This record gives sequence, structure tokens and C-alpha cells, in this order.
Amino acid sequence: MRTVFAVNKPELCHELFEHFAGCNVVHLSSVSELLVYLYAHRLSGEDTFERTLSLVVHQQPQRDSQSSSDPELESITTAELAYLVQKQFPCFSLSVTAPAEVPKALKHLRECASLYASRLARVSTWMYNNYEGCKKPFTGHETHNACQQDETTPNSSSCSANVYTMLSHLTRVRNNSHQSAGLPCTKLISTALNLRDLIILPKDKVSSDHYWKLISTWDFCAMSLSTSELIWCSYLILKKVAHDANFHISDNDLFLFLLSLEASYHQGNKFHSFRHAVDVMQATWQLCCHLKSHFEKNSSILVVCVAAIGHDVGHPGTNNALMCDPISPVAKLYNKASVLENFHTEIFSDLLQEHWPQILQQKTILSDTILATDMALHSQYVQLMDAGPSKLPSLLSLILKAADISNVTRPLHISTNWAVLITCEFSECAALLKSIQNNDIYGHKVTDCDEPIPDCIESILIKYPSIPKGQLLFINAFAESLFAGLAECFQELRFLHNNVQANKKFWEGKCK
Repeated sequence: MRTVFAVNKPELCHELFEHFAGCNVVHLSSVSELLVYLYAHRLSGEDTFERTLSLVVHQQPQRDSQSSSDPELESITTAELAYLVQKQFPCFSLSVTAPAEVPKALKHLRECASLYASRLARVSTWMYNNYEGCKKPFTGHETHNACQQDETTPNSSSCSANVYTMLSHLTRVRNNSHQSAGLPCTKLISTALNLRDLIILPKDKVSSDHYWKLISTWDFCAMSLSTSELIWCSYLILKKVAHDANFHISDNDLFLFLLSLEASYHQGNKFHSFRHAVDVMQATWQLCCHLKSHFEKNSSILVVCVAAIGHDVGHPGTNNALMCDPISPVAKLYNKASVLENFHTEIFSDLLQEHWPQILQQKTILSDTILATDMALHSQYVQLMDAGPSKLPSLLSLILKAADISNVTRPLHISTNWAVLITCEFSECAALLKSIQNNDIYGHKVTDCDEPIPDCIESILIKYPSIPKGQLLFINAFAESLFAGLAECFQELRFLHNNVQANKKFWEGKCK
């Protein structure tokens, strides 16, 4: 276990501190301080809160001891804090308990340590572990017990402490959807914290003009930006399209939405991370700008941009093939059809219900556009273009689909950097499958993608010699037909096909 957070000065006796030997014990005087700590360390990359298990020991305040000027956030119970952490930081391996339950919580977390022994172990846990979490929706009146063993769960290593699995995430979302009202997490946080203060930009780039120039071109390079910068770029785009669509959301609530969304992506994923989500949203927005004359209302642009940034939320960094064979619990729930895309849609809809429920007025468009990113359906969407420009919902689906695979249309140096990341992810998928077949998931280690990508293309190709063939395979099988079709339907998008052709010619030269 990496870190123990002691919140509200819990009375931890000497015996309890002995349990924390080797852990980083962080003392925080309030729930607000805990949230700021989590956001700040996640944004800086100092700690993803995913690679190891951490524990929050929360001293529940006396209701009558709170000052009337204190934010309501500071008076929440331990059960409420556990719920808030799961809602706002769903991918974090962060459990919450009361001081009296610390020994039980530590025991269960140590039993689960092997699930986080390596990157492959974590991914396997996310995908295949059948831990469902709490089966009852939160009502706000529970007596919290972080360590209550769920006897109906067949996996002996599972416990009700927050060990992330895709199934537990989905189960929690479905349970919460059946309740009329839970803890108002968004209101509590946005009232207590100024979220803009957490977004730290480089001193020489604090002007919005700098970032508008970055996002207003097809040369946008998400890989050159920090997590805070990615959130800032996302804020600028969503603030504009929301204003144009007359959809109100305050700046503080928009920043909270983006922070919660980022915490719902696995930061350690090679390719399918929040960085990819922002890249796809920027591409979506740019395509909408080029095709603006084809839209009857600006709300459609807002919805497809929101869908773009949430289209891969909770992605495990693998693919539908690995979700289905060996079959995962989530794949069973979706009958092995568009598993990840259906998962993303459900998870994202729940997040929007909490943070931006207005968007769900157009939930059908949201669902249809995310489903369009399933590559198994690629040929169907290409065929839609045979009869010329489609109806608006189909156009939105084509835009998000095109944006999702637009890496190969970016300038060559940017496209090559994305090729490195997808190559790393494919290699990790192959390693995971091999480890599953050899039954050595927990012992097999794969280096997390922390090494910087070489500066020049030639150096990249020395380190990753398979990239040219991989890029040609993808372009020939998928990208060329889609972007050729778009160019035929929409004169405004011919530049995409031209870029694909130029990149293809370069890779063909490398394969001679």
C-alpha cells in the first residue's frame, strides 16, 4: 500500500500506526484538503492513485462542532465521503474507512495487493475480476463499513474496499440510476472549492490566445501538453460550443466536470487515455467548424463534442477482442456486442447526470455517436456515404468516427507519435493474452510507457521498426476508405484524404 490519508485528525493509536509501516502517511485537516491533494497530484502526474492501493482514514466530525461558515462538504459522514470518492474518482484505488475499521481495511487491501503487482495484473483485474462492489444504491443513511465482505461474490480476493474493476464501476452506476436522489457531490465540491486554481499552466503560456492558436488548427498535438493544459484546452472548446448552443454551465462546474472525467480515464493507458479523448474532441470540433453549414442547430455540435471527450471513458487499454475472449463479466452483460462502446456510454451517461444533465436531453445522439467508434462496425458507416451526405444523426456519427481515427490524418510528426502509443498498447495486449494463456499475469511485468518518445521520426523508427507496416495496414484497411468517402461527400474535408495519402506515401517508402 502506498499512502494513508488521515483526514480530520483521526485518533490513531500507536498500534494502528504500526500497520502503516512503509506507507506515506498524509495528515489533512479537512475533506477539502483531501480533494485538493488528490486533484493536484493527479494533474501533476506525481501520483495516478491507480498503480497501488491507498486508504483514507476519516474521522467523522460531530455535527454540532461545525461552524455555520464551514462548507457543507466538511460535515459529511464517512459513508458519504466513501460515496463521493467513488463518484468523483471512480478509477482511483482509494478506499475510505473510519478509524475503528482500519485493521480490517488494511487486511483486505493487503489481500488484494497481488491484483496491482504489475501493469498487466491491474489491467486483468479491471477486465476480468468479477467483484461487483456494493449491490445496494447509496441513500445517504448508511453506516459505513469499508471492509464488509460480500459473501455472494465468488472471488475470494474481492472485498468491498475500493479495488477498481469495470464490473464494480458499471454495477455502481446501474445501482445509482435506480435511486431518485443521492449525495449532491457536485454541489458540495463546487461550493467549497475554486477548481480553476488547480489548473496550473506554464508561466509563459497563461494567455488563452496561446491555447486558442493550438486548438484552432489541424496541427494540434495533444502529446505536447500537460494534463492541466489538456483540461484547459477542453474548457475553452466546451465553453465556446456550450455558449453557442445556449447551454449554461458555470466555469467552476465545467472544471469539476473535466476533472471528474479525467479521473474516470486510466492515466497509465498507452493510447486510450484522457489525452486521446481531448485529441478526439479537438478533431471533432474542427470537423464541425469545417462543416458548420450542414448543421441546423449549434446544440448538435455541443453534444458531439461532449460525446467525443467521453467516448472512451473507463477504457482498460485493451480491445473488444480481449474483453470477449477470454470473456469478461462486462462482455457477458452486453452479450459480447460493442462491449467497450456500450460500457463507455453507460459510464459517461452517469457522469453527465451528475455534472451536466442538460446534455442527456439528446442521449440518443450521445449513444449513437459513441457506438460509431466500434471498428467492428466500420464498413457499415463507410457504406452510409455511398448515397451522399447523410441525415444529421448519421453525420454526427461519421464526424466522431472520423475524429476517433484521425491520427493518420495529422501532420506526419504528430501522426508518428500517436503510432508509437498505439504500437505500445497493441504490444501490451499481446503480452496480456500470452500471460493469460500461460497463467502468469501476476508475475509478468510490462514497462509502463514512461520513456519519452524520440524527437525525430528516424529515431522513432529505429526504436519501433514495426510502425511503417502497422500504419499502412490501418490506412489500407480502414482510414483510406473512410476519408475518401468523406472527401467525396464534403468538399470541406478533402484535406483529410490528402493528408492520409501523403502519410501513406511516406510509409510505403519506408517499407521498400
